[in-house]
Amino acid sequence: MLSTIWSRCAMLFAVLAVLTSCTVVVDEPGPGPRPIPDDRFCTQQYDPVCARRGDNRRTFANACMADAAGYRVIRRGECGRGSDEPRACTREYRPVCARRGGDRQTFNNPCLAEQAGYRVLGDGECRRGGGGGDDDGDRPRFCTREYAPVCARRGGDRRTFPNACEARSADYRILGEGPC
Repeated sequence: MLSTIWSRCAMLFAVLAVLTSCTVVVDEPGPGPRPIPDDRFCTQQYDPVCARRGDNRRTFANACMADAAGYRVIRRGECGRGSDEPRACTREYRPVCARRGGDRQTFNNPCLAEQAGYRVLGDGECRRGGGGGDDDGDRPRFCTREYAPVCARRGGDRRTFPNACEARSADYRILGEGPC
């Protein structure tokens, strides 16, 4: 009977030895991407905005990132730029129609329009007034980039345009197909 008790005690000690030798591994997140607060996913598009939270102003790559960080967008563009400090614009071609006073002009992108002190009215090239039908001077005109040259005239000026839409957008009258 003593040997039975002894063998049970030995077995119990063996089980305890196995259990105490077990370790628990905790996998903590290391360096790497961290989730954006509130589980929002933002694009990496660079369209800078100036945003504010309390008295803190900060430039973000885009409005989504500012919002995700708990900031409120104040305006488009970078923060802290002085009025005499030049603003760098990309060479992206995304035409917009813009106005300053009574002057309307087409710019290659919104940044260039704002840099020149114009207010963007809409996407696409400006339409010229004086046309017929639904021509609205404040609405931009959208032209394709197809190459189908036309010869056009405005006053005494003759010019070749890549297509008829471009010629009409510049307020020229089309004389015929092909270069002048």
